[in-house]
Amino acid sequence: PKTHFKITLRRSAIGLGEKKKETLVSLGLHRRMQTVYHPHTPETGGKILKVKELVEVENVPTSAVRTQEQQRQERKASRGYAVAGSRMRAFQWE
Repeated sequence: PKTHFKITLRRSAIGLGEKKKETLVSLGLHRRMQTVYHPHTPETGGKILKVKELVEVENVPTSAVRTQEQQRQERKASRGYAVAGSRMRAFQWE
C-alpha cells in the first residue's frame, strides 16, 4: 500500500508570502528540485494543499522511501577508477 508522500519542490517561493515560505520550510523543502518523504497524515496533506502550485506529489510505498543520504548516494557518480592496492604494503617496516 502507498504510505508516504514523495514531495518535490518544482517552483521557487521567491516573491510569495511568508506563510507559504514557512510551510515549505516545515515540509523540509529549501531548494528547487529537492525531494522529501513524509508519511500520510492530515497535517502533511494540509501543508501540501497550501503549496500545491509549487510542488509535485506522488504516493509511494514504504519501500520507496529514501533518506537524504541515500538520495545523495544514488545521484553520486562512480569514481572512474578502482584501488588495486597500496604501495606502502610493499615495504617491510621494522
